[in-house]
Amino acid sequence: MVTPLLADHSWQARAAEGFDRSAFRVDWTARQVRCPEDRTSTGWYPVQQHGHDAIVIEFAREDCRTCPSRDRRTTAARGNRMLTLRPRELHETVAAARAEQKTDTWQAKYALRVGVEGTINQALDITGLRRARYRGLPKVSLQHAYSASAINVIRLDAHWREQTQGLRLGRLTQLAHRLAA
Repeated sequence: MVTPLLADHSWQARAAEGFDRSAFRVDWTARQVRCPEDRTSTGWYPVQQHGHDAIVIEFAREDCRTCPSRDRRTTAARGNRMLTLRPRELHETVAAARAEQKTDTWQAKYALRVGVEGTINQALDITGLRRARYRGLPKVSLQHAYSASAINVIRLDAHWREQTQGLRLGRLTQLAHRLAA
């Protein structure tokens, strides 16, 4: 399925400043995490959050207090950074998918899907395609063919209007330049 993952909703990722989850290096075998300032985590706690497995990572208060990037790392009153990760397999899958979302090939595939969904939505809104007006497969198939033809006519009309409007604007611009000269 070609669909974007939900974005990282931490304040660091939303503000595009500070260190979000992707900035940390996870050593799964040693059960430690290194922050971008090269400090090592002190706690690794497997927990259940909202019915799902998670791992809470804690950094030492002393390390966070003396950190030059403290304001970009945490807003916690306690003063140390806490990080929540999903289990390894899920974490790595999500990281790979988010990285792939930034590629041009993925964007092209998603643009195709968006176009198809736009067409389906237009057909549902304009022609009422969700409900068949007739009984029997031959009549319903004919309704679908008429609906598709109507969508094509509507799109052609919009395209031609855009083209003629562009021509009119071009002519007006040329006329304005002639009058100004």
